[in-house]
Amino acid sequence: MKLKLDPTRKLVLALSALVLGATIYNFSGAVLLHLTATIGFALALYWFYTKFSSKRKNIWNTLITAEIIFLVLHYGTSGLDLIYPLIATFIAITWKFFVEYRGSTVVNPAAGSILLMAAIVALIPGLDKAFVSWWGASFMGYFSLVIVALWMIFGVDKWKKWPAVISFLIAHAAVLIFRGQSFDFISYVFTDSTIFFFATIMLVEPMTSPSKKRDQIYFGLVAALFYNVFTQYGIPYYGLFAIVAANLANILLKPKLKKKKN
Repeated sequence: MKLKLDPTRKLVLALSALVLGATIYNFSGAVLLHLTATIGFALALYWFYTKFSSKRKNIWNTLITAEIIFLVLHYGTSGLDLIYPLIATFIAITWKFFVEYRGSTVVNPAAGSILLMAAIVALIPGLDKAFVSWWGASFMGYFSLVIVALWMIFGVDKWKKWPAVISFLIAHAAVLIFRGQSFDFISYVFTDSTIFFFATIMLVEPMTSPSKKRDQIYFGLVAALFYNVFTQYGIPYYGLFAIVAANLANILLKPKLKKKKN
């Protein structure tokens, strides 16, 4: 009997492999607490919202969002640091359940929730800024790259998101060359798993990215533009802001693209 997994469960499998690998490689009490405050808390919220509200959501999508927060938001060194993943996870899962526009969360819930959390903690006296390191997206050299590559091979095609991925990666490489970045730097960027994690897992999340080929190409180009502009001007959390900006641009430009096509 063949075991067939849909793209969502394939992504859960890939992210779970990254979570497991990152946890073992960086094993500590702080990482285990971070795991509890993201994935554990997300599953508890899923149970609570499912039991005490009329909303019904896919548990696998909940797990995906929690795993991304775990991998992107850096783990803390003290009990107080748990406030960062707890707030981000609460916002993300609550958002997924109760905040929708035409059946979509509008922006990637993991990216949006981390940014909202960062804004909230910035207003709380005595708390440091949120640390977004993408620590779990790249570890153990090529180990994480292999996991992401397997997802790219067996998952992205099922999502039919290659136009967005390729247009983003090509545009990003072109901008780096135009900016005069060294060959060594560009080689590092494209042999590290972080940029592929960004492009194939977060950027092209099905509910917040376009489905038509032409729209996907525009989407990838716009995302690359935002990514590099935010990087150039030293905008904090530039990767997350680029995703959210591309998501919003997709919503705003969709009517114009549709009208132009007609």
